[in-house]
Amino acid sequence: MADSVDSTGSTDLARGADRRRTGSAARTGTRRLSRRGLLVGAAAAGAAALLAACASGGGSTAGPSAAAGNASQGATESFPITIAHTYGSTTIAAEPTRIVAISTVDADVVISLGVVPIGMPAVTAGADGEEAYPWTTAGLEALGAGWDTAAAPALYATVHDVDADAVAALGPDLILGVHSGMSEDEYARLSAVAPTLAYPADASAYEVSWEAVTVAVGRALGRSAAAEALVNTTTDVLTTARTLNPSLSGAAYAAVALDAGGPSITVFTEVDTRSQVLRQLGLAPAPAIQAVEGVAGAVSVDYPLSEAGQLDADLLWAQVDGDAAVEAVQADDRLAEIPAVADGTALFVADEAAAMSLAAASPLSLPWCCENHVPDIVAAIDASRAMATAAASASASATASGSAR
Repeated sequence: MADSVDSTGSTDLARGADRRRTGSAARTGTRRLSRRGLLVGAAAAGAAALLAACASGGGSTAGPSAAAGNASQGATESFPITIAHTYGSTTIAAEPTRIVAISTVDADVVISLGVVPIGMPAVTAGADGEEAYPWTTAGLEALGAGWDTAAAPALYATVHDVDADAVAALGPDLILGVHSGMSEDEYARLSAVAPTLAYPADASAYEVSWEAVTVAVGRALGRSAAAEALVNTTTDVLTTARTLNPSLSGAAYAAVALDAGGPSITVFTEVDTRSQVLRQLGLAPAPAIQAVEGVAGAVSVDYPLSEAGQLDADLLWAQVDGDAAVEAVQADDRLAEIPAVADGTALFVADEAAAMSLAAASPLSLPWCCENHVPDIVAAIDASRAMATAAASASASATASGSAR
């Protein structure tokens, strides 16, 4: 399964002003099956209370508040600015004011820096039928550019290739694809429209960290100081989440995508954004994740079903395609060899917004993730460890009973 987060695609413009407004918060819809439901629920409630305070940033400015705070500040660096990337370098002659983002991560960073892009990709995970993630909507609303306003960005559909003609119709003066899979041909077509940034030369498609995207976009907008502050305050949110939830520190994780009846298991590698964020929260890759071999820079690999039993971890973070897929996975005898699937402690992530808060990590998504998704992660770890403790106790009791005979 290829990682298709923010994949570039064919473009069909839609007016943002025609979109219905949604609130800034949404339920994750994450599904977890556990024999210890009461324990899981209590742990999640406690973590949610802690992380609601954490998401405020402990006095720092993060998430939509950062966007509002940066809106009054313009560029602090002089132009022209030249930025290197995988296809060469791009010179931006003057402060850009009409920015099109090729990925939602790029769009989130632009919004976090206090600027409303004129165009960005549509997604399928928004609340109430919206075509934007809830954190993106919240950021736009903080800038007075909610979907019910004329200031809202135009949304375009993404399938396989970027429609350069449709992007050109927006009249951009900067096109951003720092967190994208932009091909060299796409870059050539887009750069003929306006100065275009692709991903860095030392990274692969979709591999660029949220920090690196923030720094690169901040530089392109002449707002490097604001970008650095944004990285620091967002990191503070992650650090606070880790501090308030000791269960996270050192917990072994395996991040996967499960498809009942499929030929293999999609395992997300250590360079994938999901893994990057889980490590920032204090978790560590399980031995099976450390051992996976694939193409250098690949964000995912096809893991053999015959080795499903090796995916042993405190947290099995399992992305699935909707609620119905959870039961299908559980009924698949091959996938039931995964320990967390077998004992009912897997964290099935059926909601796209919850999954993308990690996979499309940004200064807007991560505070949302800490408040809305991290509680589920903490609860799953606690349930898994409780199950392991109970199993060890039962085994010890059985051994003692056998010895006494």
